[in-house]
Amino acid sequence: MFFSKNDRWVTIVQVGGTAGTIGLHFVSATVVGLFFGYWLDDFFGTKPWLIMIFFLLGVVAGFKMVWEDFHRLQRREEARRMEQQRSLKQDDEKSGGND
Repeated sequence: MFFSKNDRWVTIVQVGGTAGTIGLHFVSATVVGLFFGYWLDDFFGTKPWLIMIFFLLGVVAGFKMVWEDFHRLQRREEARRMEQQRSLKQDDEKSGGND
């Protein structure tokens, strides 16, 4: 099977998906901040100020989402390592430890 569980393509797709998500979160938060700042500046007539404020808020929100993505990725990797250790321990118990 092309995407078997132990295949390296699964790892490549997962890492690529995570990297794409992290980039998309950062860019989308910044663009949304710019959009709302521009719209509010146009509505209230305060041309440069709200766009700068909302741009900075968008960048901060983007960094926050990237930080959360990294923590989620780290927890997933720790869970995978724990599962591997559990699997190795069960395999060792099944073999009886006789070498």
